[in-house]
Amino acid sequence: MTVAVVAIFVTCIVAGMGLTHHSGIAMRLEERFFAGWVLGIVAFTLTGMVTTRLFSFGGPAVAVAAVVLLALSLTGWRRASGWEAEVSDLKSRLAAPLASGENPILLLVVLVPVWILTGRMFANAYDIASDGSVLVGHLASFSDWQAHLTYTASFAYADNTALNLPLATGNDIGYHAGMNFFSALLVAAGTSLPGSLELGGAFTLFAFPGVMYCVGMRVFASQAVSLLGTSLFLFFGGLGWIEFFRDINNSAVDVWPNLPRTYTRAPGVAEGSWWMENPIVGHFFPQRPTLIGFPIVLLVLGWLYTAWSSTNAEAGRRDMRPFVFCGVIVGLTPFFNLFAFGVPLAFVGCWWVMTRFDRRWLWFMVPAVVLALPVVRFLQPPSSSLEVPYDWVGQVTYPGGVPDGVSLTTRIGDWLTFWARNMGLWLPLLVAASAIKGVVPRRVALGILPVWLFFVVPNAIKPHPWNGNNTHYFVFVLLIGALPIAALLVNLVRRLPPTALLVVPVVASMTLAGALDVVATNDRVAAPYPVTAMDSAGVAVGEWARTTDTDSVFVIELGWPGGYLSSHQHPVPALSGRDVVAASDGWIFDLGIADWADRKDHSRIILEAGDGYQQLIDTYDVDYLVVGADTPGWDPNIAFWEEAADVVYRHAGWIVFEL
Repeated sequence: MTVAVVAIFVTCIVAGMGLTHHSGIAMRLEERFFAGWVLGIVAFTLTGMVTTRLFSFGGPAVAVAAVVLLALSLTGWRRASGWEAEVSDLKSRLAAPLASGENPILLLVVLVPVWILTGRMFANAYDIASDGSVLVGHLASFSDWQAHLTYTASFAYADNTALNLPLATGNDIGYHAGMNFFSALLVAAGTSLPGSLELGGAFTLFAFPGVMYCVGMRVFASQAVSLLGTSLFLFFGGLGWIEFFRDINNSAVDVWPNLPRTYTRAPGVAEGSWWMENPIVGHFFPQRPTLIGFPIVLLVLGWLYTAWSSTNAEAGRRDMRPFVFCGVIVGLTPFFNLFAFGVPLAFVGCWWVMTRFDRRWLWFMVPAVVLALPVVRFLQPPSSSLEVPYDWVGQVTYPGGVPDGVSLTTRIGDWLTFWARNMGLWLPLLVAASAIKGVVPRRVALGILPVWLFFVVPNAIKPHPWNGNNTHYFVFVLLIGALPIAALLVNLVRRLPPTALLVVPVVASMTLAGALDVVATNDRVAAPYPVTAMDSAGVAVGEWARTTDTDSVFVIELGWPGGYLSSHQHPVPALSGRDVVAASDGWIFDLGIADWADRKDHSRIILEAGDGYQQLIDTYDVDYLVVGADTPGWDPNIAFWEEAADVVYRHAGWIVFEL
């Protein structure tokens, strides 16, 4: 953490709060604060993308971006004629009794534990050993975060402002990497590369509980619903807690919280096909785009609900500013999270039809589509992997294919069992919240109906090469369903207080497994992968690669030293961000790179100086070859390259040849 990083964080919040005044929506001060926090990150990153493109990636461009953003936000602050009233309102509510349902101090009941737990989780993500090795404390930072390191390094150290794909040279980035660009701006402000992922992620996630609470207050006008709904989502877990008690019974849990495994994710029949991970551990942390996507979806849907429900009686017309404001936000978010564009658009499309094509929705859809379409087209994969129809549950339950002779009755039973195991009581409670009269306002009950698209459709199609990515759609059933379910439970207790004896265990059944996984991330001994991600020699070669030309192209081994079957920990792309012919095959396969297998084979041919190697070097415009040690199945022709190329780096088993 540097002074410049702190200044960036303050700039994001201050500027973002100013921008919210363009919305035309009345907000309480805490909502403006948390919404501005998120919007400020988006605005600062977009401004930084412009300034680093105009100049170069470094401190001066970042400073200019901060100044420009603050100047732009002044247009919003000039509209803030009622901010004194907002401050006065906040003071009066802070002075109200805690039981009044208005005192926002109770938000700390969620904020404090979430900030502590997630703060420690991000702090444990990386550590630097005394010899310079990079240590990781979590499965996500062992695997997914290495791709995020590569994207971030490509922006910060390879000046990748043209948004090329460093994982497979010659392709567009094809990934919504806005959060990684934000982290790269922090690198330019003085933090380390691993530290930029930790600080950027934690700072962004800290805003989410406040956002969800404020959206709950806006739509349901109930503090109990807002607090409970936020907690239900953040600590969601299916019935994995059953496995926890089995482990206790089998003495597998020796010292709390030294847990033997996770309880919301264990794919495969043997482990019970647990696929719906806790949102913090399985989405916010490894899937960094959700850090922006989830709060944007909630804010936009909440504001649109208010805009649709209100009228300007004095003028005899409706104010279109909220619709346009939300449309602009959604149109600017695809590079941060494609779902933050697609989910609101799907909801509004359904609402447009449900309201008999009310033209107000066009004020949202037109700017959203116009602004987003170029980016969405840019991010489209080179090849489509869509499969329709697709039995998602059948495929993840039987990874080797559904065995012959399995009856339809058995398949239906598998489907019901799978979702009961993974969702617990979530789905029936969500149905009840919408169907039971008086639980939620009728407009809300109708408005949340499109959420079922994100359950039904991903069960029947496979839009991504890896079917596990379908959970990125299912999670929106959790995100949007949490507050209505909380409304159902709160309403039940208020009507029949004795039912609290039932509601408490129901809430526990939906959150215990998730809470266990979140708590476990705070224990370094219990963390899944407290291992060395890159040893000191690997770190050295990765940092050396930063000294090469920013447009250099490398060929790396796809087995990596130590016997790993994938190159996901290779230090050259992860620490320098330089382009490679092929990085981890799982990553480029999942991005829709059709020739991923060929690229992998071409990398091997080049390193082994096999038939056609020179043509491949010319095709990919290769500059450097990197050889490590002990790569299973690969046999780099070191003797040949010692004669045919210049050795420009040699240390601790690593050799780099310049062509």
